[in-house]
Amino acid sequence: MARYRNEESHTYRGTVSGTYRRFAKYYDLVYRDIIDYDEDCDRLEILFRRFRKADVASVLDLGCGTGTHDLILARRGYEVTGLDASAAQMREARAKLRGKRVGVRFVRGDMRGFDLRRTFDASVCLFGGFGYLLTDRDVRGHLRCVRRHLESDGLYVFEFWQESAVIPNHRSWYHREKPFRLIRLDRSTHDARRHRLNVEFEFLVFDGDRVRERFTESHVLRVYGIAEMRRLLAASGLRLLAAYAGRQSGHRFERLRKDSFAVLAVAAPAQ
Repeated sequence: MARYRNEESHTYRGTVSGTYRRFAKYYDLVYRDIIDYDEDCDRLEILFRRFRKADVASVLDLGCGTGTHDLILARRGYEVTGLDASAAQMREARAKLRGKRVGVRFVRGDMRGFDLRRTFDASVCLFGGFGYLLTDRDVRGHLRCVRRHLESDGLYVFEFWQESAVIPNHRSWYHREKPFRLIRLDRSTHDARRHRLNVEFEFLVFDGDRVRERFTESHVLRVYGIAEMRRLLAASGLRLLAAYAGRQSGHRFERLRKDSFAVLAVAAPAQ
């Protein structure tokens, strides 16, 4: 039986488990226009082949959200375990499994400290999940758990946000009309002293011209430098193999630059 630290009062739970409540049911609707999940999985498979001599058969997805990457990987033949702290996100993920015979298991847990009592060929943490680890202690706890759950020749592929590319005060918006009208207004501010992004989402959901639902969610995410990430990995028994500019279209792996906000990194156990 797996053990999880998922009932304690902690900043991490306040920023993850306490969010994605009302947002969770709209998450897939919004991000299917923003994230190309199939291309993400294509890139993962390229990295698996590039950096691991043996085939990858089992994958641990940390901060898996509603599980879209996991279902795609499972359909491609991988055995997948997805872990996330948000109860609302887990409900959405598990609902996708109904009536499907795929090799996916979803677990609600805290990615700073978990014990699944097994190892995996690869672990992944995609899109913004890594950013919810706000302190060095959180990051080290997470990375040490990753290390314990990897095979000796396993890989950890993860994304993080690079501080040198942060826009200090940024506003944007998202809009769609079908299957109903939804508007999301985004505002982020940069706390340079604490290396954090404070992001506020405001949602407006309409029935015709009438506002059916209106709510806000606040998220706090940490941003990093590449040297800092290398140090945190080394302190946790991992070494950085490669880092690319993330969120590219197609199967490109572009050189990381200071203005690359998303970073796609590959790490492995230190030998």
